[in-house]
This record gives sequence, structure tokens and C-alpha cells, in this order.
Amino acid sequence: MGEVKEMLSLNEVAERLGLHYMTVYKYVRSGKLPGTKNNGSWEVAEKDLSTLSELEPAPPGRGHRALGKRSGLFLQAIVAGDQPGSWSIINGALESGASVEDVICEVVVPALRSVGDEWAHGRLQIFEEHRATSIVVASLGRMQGLPQRRGRKRGTVLIACPPNETHGLPAAICAELIRSRGFNPFNLGADNPIETIINAAASTDELVAVILSTVSSTPQKVVVDSVEMLTKGLPSTPIMVGGVWPELPDSVLSINGFPSMLDQLEQLSAS
Repeated sequence: MGEVKEMLSLNEVAERLGLHYMTVYKYVRSGKLPGTKNNGSWEVAEKDLSTLSELEPAPPGRGHRALGKRSGLFLQAIVAGDQPGSWSIINGALESGASVEDVICEVVVPALRSVGDEWAHGRLQIFEEHRATSIVVASLGRMQGLPQRRGRKRGTVLIACPPNETHGLPAAICAELIRSRGFNPFNLGADNPIETIINAAASTDELVAVILSTVSSTPQKVVVDSVEMLTKGLPSTPIMVGGVWPELPDSVLSINGFPSMLDQLEQLSAS
């Protein structure tokens, strides 16, 4: 019998090698590390990890360690309620040559995960978590004023949370990542009736896809029912859903993290 090939997720690869998820993702996307797609998510064969020893090191100041340090400082700033200081950290990373995408995925998102973990374990009060979140929202708003990618816009992506889903921050992060890739984000924010999403999509020119922004606490029934209504109301529009949810139609694209979302959009745009 042939040897069974053990496949690893990008998170597992990053953990084994002590690298950031985005670093591994870029290696796979550039072809430096062999990877295959399985249900919309990248996987790497364990035997191929040795190829990383042949990779060139990242340019100084642009790698995981440099931005990882900034993420720690950003975490301290948002927990302390220091809005000017938090923006100074982001702006410093951008001025050093990091992209908006890198700053969001390697500075902002890890800090937010830490805030969530600290609150879940009782080490932060709810007002501190809310204050940190509001500072991040303000920082994302300032990013909208940064110089945008040149060239023709690549179409519009509609982002919306399903009914009763009040966590609008992931949708806001989606919007800025999408903007950084040259798409035009149309973010409806939290708690949208499905009819509203359908009407907004129908009135949008050059619509590339609709992204239903969810979190792990979103009830599965809400996700399944929302997707069913969206696919009926928008039969020719690609539907993407945050997270990997069972019982969704094969035509619906699951988004396993922000890099997966961007990858799916690039594929849709190229088709």
C-alpha cells in the first residue's frame, strides 16, 4: 500500500514552524510552498515542509517578527484606551513599508483575538473590551482615507451581517481588506434583514459577490436560513459565508479566515 500523505492546515503549518499564518499563506500563494485546495481551504503535505529551508528570508522590517512586535504594542494601546497611540503604531507600520493587508492581518487581528481571549478569561472588563473594539473601528475608518490602489476598480463586494447578528467589526475588517485589493466594499454592517441584503445587491452595479459576515456564536439556523433565502433571491450572484458551516449548498463559498476570503475573491474576479 502507498504511504498516506498527512495534510496540514495553514494554521498547523504556522504553529509547527513558528511562523505567522499570513507568512505561510503567502508562501503557498506564491508557489514557494506546495499547497492544495480542499473545500476552499489550503492544505500542505507534511513532507513538503522541508522545502521551506530553501526559501529566501523575508526583507528586514517586513516579516512576522517585526509586525508581531507591533501587534503587541497595539494590543497594549487599545486595552489602555490610547487611540492616538494605537494609530501611531499602525501608521508607523505602514510608513515602514507594510501593506494595509499585512497591518490588518498581522497587527490588528491578532490583537483583537487577544482582547477576546482576555475578556473570556475574566482578565478584562466588558467596558475595556468595548473600548478596545471602538478604537479598532476608528482605526479602520482612518484607513479609508489612505491612498487607494491605482487603476480601475475591480467591482463591488457587498458585505452584510445576517438578522440579529450584532457583531459588525468582522464586516468592517472585511471591507478594508477588500478595499486594499482594489475592490469597492459596500458594507451594510450588523443585523440586516435578508430582504435588505437582496435589495442592496440588486441595486449594485458590477457586483462581484455577497459576503455574509458571521462569527462563531451566530446560530447555525440563522446562517442556513439566511443562505437559503439569499440563494433564492440572488440565484446568479456568488455567495460567500464567514466560517465553515455544515448544511450549506455546494454553490456557497465558505470563508475560513480573512486570507481565504481574499483568495476566493481573486478567483471570482479572474473567472
